[in-house]
Amino acid sequence: MAFVIISEFMDLDAVNSLKEDFDVLYDPELVDDPAKLLAAMKEADALIVRNRTQVTAEVLKAAPNLKVVGRLGVGLDNIDL
Repeated sequence: MAFVIISEFMDLDAVNSLKEDFDVLYDPELVDDPAKLLAAMKEADALIVRNRTQVTAEVLKAAPNLKVVGRLGVGLDNIDL
């Protein structure tokens, strides 16, 4: 089953809906703990962020299984393309 990390606040109904089909780590405090986020990314298949999580090259390199980054909101200025 795919492993999804959600690093910022997300509606709990939406989180619970994702949990029906995926293994989910929902930790809105990850955004403030870069070391913990990097450690979690080792197993991530997907990452869902809002506007505060900085998806840097380092974060992407830490996630060899990462297939998708989802952004709640508009813009990609916090995601290293």
